[in-house]
Amino acid sequence: MDRDQMRASESDRQVVMERLRQAVEEGRLDVAEYQDRVDAAMLARTYSELDVLLSDLQALSPPGFADGPVEPTRMMPPSLSKANQQLREGQEPAARKWRIVGVAVAIAIAAALVLFLVAPELLLWAAIAVLVILVLFVVAAFAGLF
Repeated sequence: MDRDQMRASESDRQVVMERLRQAVEEGRLDVAEYQDRVDAAMLARTYSELDVLLSDLQALSPPGFADGPVEPTRMMPPSLSKANQQLREGQEPAARKWRIVGVAVAIAIAAALVLFLVAPELLLWAAIAVLVILVLFVVAAFAGLF
């Protein structure tokens, strides 16, 4: 029996549909033509019916691609990718930022101590004001304002 007259299996149909999907990705078929050919592949009974669906989609090498000898790749020196370099460069300002925060906290503590020594009741009023603001934030959060 001739191959063209032999009945195709489900796996043969799947191979053809995969090749059609690749043709769409390569831009050789549009979506409507792809759908028509997939429908025909699902209904195909023989190899000749499947061969017709792929006859104009032979595997060609891309334009300008020569089938010359393939050269081995050269060894690349180990280096950091651009993303890793940016991450490493980004760490240095972060350390400086924490240093600034530490200095600001030290100044705030020193100011609070001086304020406590000069006018302790003023520090008490500042603490009450901070607590009131925190309570207002909690109430606003429960109310769903932010």
